[in-house]
Amino acid sequence: MKIRYLHSLKFRMTLAFLVVNLLSLVLALAIASHLFNNVAAKDFQGLSGDAAARFNYDMDSYIERLMESTSGIAANPQVQAYLTSENSTPEVTEAISSELQKFAATNRPEIAGMFLMSKQSKMISIFSYYYSRSDFYSNEPWFSLPFQSEPQIIPTHYTNYPNQTKYAVITVVIPIYDINTIEVVGRLVLDIIPKRVIETFGETGMGERGYPFVVSADDIVVYHPNDAYVGLPRAETPLASLQLASDAGASYKQDWNGEPWFVSVNKSNRMNWNIVSVIPSSEMEAGLKAVRNAIYVSFFVVTLAIMAVVPVLTHQFVKRVTGLKNMMATVAKGDLSVRAKLEKRRDEFQYLQLGFNNMVSRLQQLMGEVYELQMNEMRLELRQKEALIRALQNQINPHLLYNTLGIIKSMAYFENMPKIELIARNLADVYRYTARFEQSEVTLREELDIMNKYFEIIHLRFPATFHRTVTVNERFLDCLCMKLTLQPLVENAVKYAIEPHGGDGTIIVSAYEDEGDLVIEIADNGKGIPAAQLEEIHQMLAQAAAMRNADAVPHPHSSLGLANVHARLVLKYGERYGIRIDSFLGKGTVVSVRIPLRTGEPDIPFGITS
Repeated sequence: MKIRYLHSLKFRMTLAFLVVNLLSLVLALAIASHLFNNVAAKDFQGLSGDAAARFNYDMDSYIERLMESTSGIAANPQVQAYLTSENSTPEVTEAISSELQKFAATNRPEIAGMFLMSKQSKMISIFSYYYSRSDFYSNEPWFSLPFQSEPQIIPTHYTNYPNQTKYAVITVVIPIYDINTIEVVGRLVLDIIPKRVIETFGETGMGERGYPFVVSADDIVVYHPNDAYVGLPRAETPLASLQLASDAGASYKQDWNGEPWFVSVNKSNRMNWNIVSVIPSSEMEAGLKAVRNAIYVSFFVVTLAIMAVVPVLTHQFVKRVTGLKNMMATVAKGDLSVRAKLEKRRDEFQYLQLGFNNMVSRLQQLMGEVYELQMNEMRLELRQKEALIRALQNQINPHLLYNTLGIIKSMAYFENMPKIELIARNLADVYRYTARFEQSEVTLREELDIMNKYFEIIHLRFPATFHRTVTVNERFLDCLCMKLTLQPLVENAVKYAIEPHGGDGTIIVSAYEDEGDLVIEIADNGKGIPAAQLEEIHQMLAQAAAMRNADAVPHPHSSLGLANVHARLVLKYGERYGIRIDSFLGKGTVVSVRIPLRTGEPDIPFGITS
């Protein structure tokens, strides 16, 4: 009995659950220990990356707002007159300097200097008329910049104003345009103290002891929570012992100030600054240590739970699986009436029972559908045979019409009536072309020949007033198209555009290539189609294009109209192709036929042989 239990499914499932869960817990401990430092580094990298992204966004937003706020100065009439004239008075200079001072004094404490400079190197300083001489600022990095149509930003540098305190600043150079000629006539230069700007960005701390700081490309401290470091070379501050990586986005750990720290370096978008984030590793690893301890506790708790609960659960599992197996054996014998009894518990086994019942019901349904498909296939074969018989009959029926037209042509010849003879011959050619079933596709040359024969018949009817023009490049004549595509369309144009005017009208047929397709246009100068009627025609074409089975195809004895031609083109070539109608009330109508631009052997309809 003991040996039998050891080989039972219940015992093997219990043992498998124990082994799998114990291995998963051991593996979780190993992975957690191995990736301990990596997780902390990635968390810090994400934290520092977010801080750098916020800094870049805030700095970009500040510069955009700064440039927008200076638009009033650029449009000031005095500023415009100063920049466009060669000479100016001290009064004008003092007035503009006063405007610059007002701008800087209004919520702009970060502005260290502000200058208006013309293309003739005339200058106005925020520091008064006396300090508005160009030679005072010739050593500033922005002084010799070329005048450009786009704003320019100069990274951190020190000011060299006469008799003024030196500041570490960034410079924003904004072009000013002549409001009449829209040409650059000068520029507005703003020296910004970055520390005062960064202080407006809000909280920048990271944890309890972590923080970001900013250094310029030449290693000058631009921002630091300790104001004493700002403006100094980093080598002259306690930050000198901190090793900064040259790769943007780098995150790493190093010893600093007697303990390990996480360090991350990111680049700013506009200033080419290094945004450095530092935080003690102990702060980043505190949460992970708690997680590791929780894994140890979970290891022992889950092990005890598996040993107590899994044997009971496997017994219930095996019993219910056996019931489903017996029902499946019954279905395999061909009894599709069997159904699983649904349990009240809403668990996976209830879904299995529902799935089993649905499967058996679906199997019964599919068997019925297979029977119905077989019947439909038989009906389709019968319809195809009937269609073939009708096609063969239609090849015989027109012979009486051909012979009669031949007799009429002969009588007209002997009676010396050339017009009747021409009509009879052309009409016989048109009917013979219509009744030919060997090919569903013909060349455009054949379509145009039949169309021209039809035009000759109409011209005999209206010899003095009817005009037609056919302009088709010879390279399109061998292109393939559906048989009877053009003749029904020109017949429709004659009926609605020529006949209502007593034959007075013109039909123009042309063709051109468009995006790899051939487009044939049939235009008339009739009265056009009213908007409501045109909308009905568009709906009729859409319905015709939606036909997909033989029962929906128009009856063979109905007239070949716009819907017939459009439906055949869509069924043959796809929804991209067919006809389009554009009408202009009082001017005429244009019918465009789009078909693939291709040559080759025409397709032969199914069941038709030559």
